Amino acid sequence: MYQEDDDSINETYDEKIKLMVIGETRVGKTSLIKKYTKDEFGGAYLTTVGIDFQEKIIKIDDKTVKLQIWDTAGEERFRNIAKNYFHTSNGFLLVYDISNKESFEKLHFWNEQIKINAPENTRCIVIGNKTDLNDKREVSQIEGETFSKEYKIGFYETSAKEGTNVNKVFEDLASEIIKDFKKNGNKNKRSSQVLKKNTKVQKKGCC
Repeated sequence: MYQEDDDSINETYDEKIKLMVIGETRVGKTSLIKKYTKDEFGGAYLTTVGIDFQEKIIKIDDKTVKLQIWDTAGEERFRNIAKNYFHTSNGFLLVYDISNKESFEKLHFWNEQIKINAPENTRCIVIGNKTDLNDKREVSQIEGETFSKEYKIGFYETSAKEGTNVNKVFEDLASEIIKDFKKNGNKNKRSSQVLKKNTKVQKKGCC
């Protein structure tokens, strides 16, 4: 099981945000994270075992923000491990595969897990991934929008393969969380903390 990093040495940052990417197995969670943090798409990745994380430093307004993005296993046998990390998360990206109806239907389960295990009023968005498979689509955009309206959360469609909206989903969510921090008196500010070696600062933007 992974532990939070100790923010070892080198560069300072203003805020640290912990995001969790959740959903059924094979919906493309790892692909989205790799595309965003490393601009890589390998076509296929091994199924995540338990939990893993990647980091990226971005600029939001006048803030240098460290994103710690946790990649969770969708398989049932690993779900209890993932849930242990929910209570310390600032936001969730709830992912389904537009070419897999069952993965969309399971969103209700995942949303309930957030309600049960995450802090109250935690930010969350829903993502219909794999728009590059539009010819195999089983979930319409309207269905995704309807789900998001039902739960009053943001909705996006993405393609990790083509890069569609990948930067946008992470950075829009991070921006909303930063706004929450400001409203709450910057209680989450960590300006005295430092970054790991070789971490690059990247400007906010979208594909």
